[in-house]
Amino acid sequence: MRFIQSYFQKRTNNIIASQDYELAEQFMNADLEFVDEDKDENGEPDGLLIGKKFLQLEGIFLYLTDRTLAHPIVPFAHEDRGGKFANIVKEFGLGNRKIIWKPSDLFDVNAYVDANWFPASLEMHRREYNEMLDAKGLYMERRISFLEYFFKRLDIYHICEMPTFLKYYEGVDLEKYKNKIRKITADFPHLNEKGNLI
Repeated sequence: MRFIQSYFQKRTNNIIASQDYELAEQFMNADLEFVDEDKDENGEPDGLLIGKKFLQLEGIFLYLTDRTLAHPIVPFAHEDRGGKFANIVKEFGLGNRKIIWKPSDLFDVNAYVDANWFPASLEMHRREYNEMLDAKGLYMERRISFLEYFFKRLDIYHICEMPTFLKYYEGVDLEKYKNKIRKITADFPHLNEKGNLI
């Protein structure tokens, strides 16, 4: 019986990983019109406003891919995916929703930054907890990209054996997973600490 449960858990986890790839592909098609539209009083790109909107879009991805469910909730809209198999997909309980990758006025950047981003059990691993605090700080300062933060989180949660992380990544090859996410998101623009897109 335990073997069967393990088999189905691994199978489910690989389906979830595939959904992460799909999320990453959708993320790459995010509405970035705000980069050209958001100007300050001098007609220059408004780095603070643009940065806030990037933070929200990246936060949606970080929230939806956190198996520990500790990452703060980031507001986002979604819509019915549709398609000829829509009802079948819903009947199997897989959902048929598509994220709308567009910034929202509901996003409170200060509350997001001040929130706790990590599961409480991580605090038992003092060194790794501090590493994640440092990674969050570097990310907030835009000195590292969201992807660098994402990979650091994967590595730390794996090392510290966060229970829900292990449960939902059992049977998933983490190196292949990271490489695929990296490949999909390679061209996503990164806003550096000076507010420049690179």
